[in-house]
Amino acid sequence: MKEVFDHLFLDGKPGRTALVNGREFLFFTGYNYLGINSDPEFIALMAEGLAKYGWLHPSSRISNTRLAIYEECEALLSELTGTEATALLSSGYAAGRAATGLYEPNVCNAPQSHPAILQNLSEFTDFSVWRSWLIQEHASACDLLIIAGDSVNPLTSAINDFSFLSTLNRAVTAIIDDSHGIGVIGNKGSGMSSLMRSDDQVMCVYTYSLAKAFGIVGGAVSGPSEVIAAIKSRPEYSGATALSPAQAYAFVNGQHIYDRQREKLKAGITYFEAALYDLEGIQHTASLPVFMLPVQFKEQLFHDNDILISAFAYPDPTGKKLQRVVLNALHTFADLDRLASVVKKHYYE
Repeated sequence: MKEVFDHLFLDGKPGRTALVNGREFLFFTGYNYLGINSDPEFIALMAEGLAKYGWLHPSSRISNTRLAIYEECEALLSELTGTEATALLSSGYAAGRAATGLYEPNVCNAPQSHPAILQNLSEFTDFSVWRSWLIQEHASACDLLIIAGDSVNPLTSAINDFSFLSTLNRAVTAIIDDSHGIGVIGNKGSGMSSLMRSDDQVMCVYTYSLAKAFGIVGGAVSGPSEVIAAIKSRPEYSGATALSPAQAYAFVNGQHIYDRQREKLKAGITYFEAALYDLEGIQHTASLPVFMLPVQFKEQLFHDNDILISAFAYPDPTGKKLQRVVLNALHTFADLDRLASVVKKHYYE
């Protein structure tokens, strides 16, 4: 049996399927959660945006000549997240660095924080253990409590619960990287913001990539007006070329497409959950499109059945390989049946 290579080079854009050396595979990897890059209506909106704005606007956001589409996009993201203001940046990484950069070196990072928001590596590896330590010891020991963590851990298929912050009875600034939550979880894809209880003592700042569920290249920070004003004075905002205005146009005018694709993804998740309901050892959180596979599963078996799964070590490329299947809104129930049959075959071998 020929082993799968560590790196598979795709012949073109992946969607429901992908081509590798001319061979078609069902594609259950990547973070194209809503399948936006293959949606004909969204592609048409991109073409409209290209005709109107071109593919980029090589100018600073603080220039005296600006494009209103960026402000429209920011206003829409503020509405979605229920926040006062939003700053668009060139990437999710830039958004995370800008937000945490306001508070360095005082940031207390949760375990497994994405590098975009990582200022101080946590000594803990488990979120629940870190939460207990924060409640019992750290929260009362520091004058300025600023925490940073990810809303969703796509490496473990878990949603981190930050609701405990309201029980601390003190002022807290929470910087939450919602890259894998926004557009997927919460009311209308509002992400972690819809799961956080409104509290005068907890100030939430949300950073996120737009490249996951929303399918456009860029990032954003949403939060209180004073925080966003401070971010807009930083070089990550003023010194970088903004995201493509054509993509911002498609985002603003394509909200109904996101709604439709989100419902398709939800249906697919529910269907696949039901198909695997009697199998133990597959780690999954309801509403997330990520399913962690047992370590004994072999990537090769999926490959032999024309299925590509996510199988690589992250964030340390020399570490243990993580094996997952990631659903997207393009997958049909027939695709999911085929995937489930291979999982079950592997499970009962």
